[in-house]
Amino acid sequence: MKKTALAALLSTLIALPVEAADIYAGIKMGKSRHSIAGVINSPSAFAVFGGYKINPDFAIEAEYIDLGSYSGVKAAAANVGALFFYPGDDPFSLYAKISYASTAWKIPGQPQYNSSFTHGFGLRYNFDPKTTLRFSWDRYLLGNQAVFNVDVVSVAGIYRF
Repeated sequence: MKKTALAALLSTLIALPVEAADIYAGIKMGKSRHSIAGVINSPSAFAVFGGYKINPDFAIEAEYIDLGSYSGVKAAAANVGALFFYPGDDPFSLYAKISYASTAWKIPGQPQYNSSFTHGFGLRYNFDPKTTLRFSWDRYLLGNQAVFNVDVVSVAGIYRF
């Protein structure tokens, strides 16, 4: 899973022309809400990600996220996605995210894997040309939607190179 996320990030960054402040990296922390067959729990979530801003309104991003664990169940995801910002590089902007994720959830002795589209939305604030703060909600599907999904509410710090 970690190798997949790293390979996706590297291939994305290598394939694009590079200009100053177009490549960024970030750390995301928050709470995940696991819902499996009526059981709801809220462990912590942690993610590392990197991306490339193609223009003020559009970026691509790769991420690895630990979705937390509870009662012996551990969940994680690696995804590659597109982010759409409105109104671009203004200090405050809204964004929508659509991505394709490879997910894993591990019950002792029974690892399960899934790949599916994920989505999310949020608010971004640019402190200056190098630093950004992002608040977001994302949904990951681990299995099918009726069995197990994870909602993550988080805050992220971003640094542009």
